[in-house]
Amino acid sequence: CFCNPGSCQWFLQLSNTDIRKQYEAGHICSDYNDLIEGLPTGAIRVSFGYMTTKQDVDKFIKMIEECYTVSHEERLQRMDISKLPMALKHIPERLKPQLKEICIYPVKSCGAFKVIDSWPLTTTGFLYDRGWMIVDGSGMAITQKLRTRLCLIKPIINRHKGTMELTCTGMESVHVNLETFKEQTEVISSSLCQSKVCDDLVSGYDCGDEVAKWL
Repeated sequence: CFCNPGSCQWFLQLSNTDIRKQYEAGHICSDYNDLIEGLPTGAIRVSFGYMTTKQDVDKFIKMIEECYTVSHEERLQRMDISKLPMALKHIPERLKPQLKEICIYPVKSCGAFKVIDSWPLTTTGFLYDRGWMIVDGSGMAITQKLRTRLCLIKPIINRHKGTMELTCTGMESVHVNLETFKEQTEVISSSLCQSKVCDDLVSGYDCGDEVAKWL
C-alpha cells in the first residue's frame, strides 16, 4: 500500500478485523501476498516514464474502462464465475447490491427507528417516515441546526399497539397515538396547525399538551 496502510484500508474498505487477519497470516509490506482469504492486501501502481509510449497509455486506459468504469451489473454479466480461482469465487456475490438496514425517521430531526422486519410502503414512502415534527410557539419547525439535542430523542414505533414512544436518556418516555380515531376528528380539527418545511407550507395536528410538556 505504498507505506500508507491507513489510506489503503479506507480505499479497499477493509475492516480492522480484515487487517488483523492479514497480519496474522504473515502479510507484510512489499510481500507477494496479493489476496488473503479472497480480500486484496494492497493496490496496483502504474508508473509512466521516458520509455512509455502512447500505445501503452491507451492500453492501460482501455483496461480501466473495461474493468472498472462499467456498472457492477455489466461486470457480473461479463464474468465467468466458473473460471475464477476458488479464493475469488465469493467476489461476484460481494458486487451484488445488498439491503443491509432500513431506518425511518418518524419525527423530523430526531433519532432513527430501525426496522427489524418488513415495513409498509405508502405513496409518499415508508409508513410514518417524517410523519411528525416539533414546532416552536409560532409554528415554525425546529431542527437540529438550532437544537442539536433533538438527536437524543429516539422514537419507537409499535404498530400492533398503535403507538409511538418517544424516549430520551434520563427522562420517562411519552406515548403518541399513531392513528386518529374518527370520533376524535371534530376535536382534533380545532387543533390544526400551519407550519413551513423547506419553504413549503404544511398542515398538521397538535399531539396534545402531554407531549408538548415532555418536549
